[in-house]
Amino acid sequence: MMLTSFGNSLAGGPEIPAVRLFDIVPSAISIQNRDMRITAVNETFRRLFGDRVGELCYDVYKGRSDVCVGCPLIKTFQDGEIHVGEETVRTVSGETILVAVQTAPIFDDDGRIVGGMEVVTDISKTTEMRQELVMLGQAMAGMAHYIKNVLTGLEGGVFVVEEGMEAGDEDLVQQGWTMVRRNIDRVMKLSRDQLYCARERPMERAPVPVKELVCEAVKLYEEKAASDGVELLISQDPQLETGWLDSEGFYNLLTNLISNAVDACRFETSRERHWVQVSTLLEPGGQLRLEVADNGRGIPKELCGEVFSEMFTTKGSGGTGLGLLVVYRVVCAHRGQITVLSEEGVGTVFTIILPLDK
Repeated sequence: MMLTSFGNSLAGGPEIPAVRLFDIVPSAISIQNRDMRITAVNETFRRLFGDRVGELCYDVYKGRSDVCVGCPLIKTFQDGEIHVGEETVRTVSGETILVAVQTAPIFDDDGRIVGGMEVVTDISKTTEMRQELVMLGQAMAGMAHYIKNVLTGLEGGVFVVEEGMEAGDEDLVQQGWTMVRRNIDRVMKLSRDQLYCARERPMERAPVPVKELVCEAVKLYEEKAASDGVELLISQDPQLETGWLDSEGFYNLLTNLISNAVDACRFETSRERHWVQVSTLLEPGGQLRLEVADNGRGIPKELCGEVFSEMFTTKGSGGTGLGLLVVYRVVCAHRGQITVLSEEGVGTVFTIILPLDK
């Protein structure tokens, strides 16, 4: 198929060869006959998919042996109209991208449809930005609910403290103060998680007393666990001493996993005894194996694959979804591994492997 020229299409401008316009368009354009065979392509198409003239479009885009279901170009051949759609296609480098597809008919001098033009535009980044904006909106809504709950808890605690002070009831004052302190802790944790997720900070690896840091994190939640009726257990490898870790990141990882495990037990009401077990093991090759297990309510099977995605939570308005995202980022920054095994109604085990060498 020959492309000639667009005369003086720009007022006062020179004649512009059509093939040049065809090539400088930032979308991938292909001309196809009614058999779906590509007869001409522009430069953008060549960059994305290679010089595939003479090949079938569905093989080029998807490696298929038959026409794609709902193909816009087939619809164009059927009714002579312009059609649009979205497709996932494979580039010449093997990358999978999301594209917007627009098709238009090509007529001969007798008005018969002899082929079609297909314009493919990569919208992967636009879609990612759209998804990020949606997630941001969801996150803001989740934060608003969470903060509202915290403020309600603080208000209730202050009320109980005031009632106790007026009545001279020290037990009532202590009960109210416990409510206030718990909600202050929730605000502090939210602040730490937000800061960790928001800022770009280089990982600062240094010699860290691993056993001591684990003990410190467990001790931080002993009182909370006890008040929720959860037994907090710890088992450490005596050979585990110092490791090269980012101290702040590792501590955030520990506190988030322990906090989540205690909450999982708190929300489980069918058993009399609840426990959280934190275990460490020095593995061959100088790697730390950290396990945080609980016999809480567990995670539904269909959600296990989403636990490290942004804003994942099973706590409704009682959670922000930031905790496990922090955990995942810390593990990735240390080039470690993390797995989760969970069964609804039985419990959950998070297993983390981190290299301890410099």
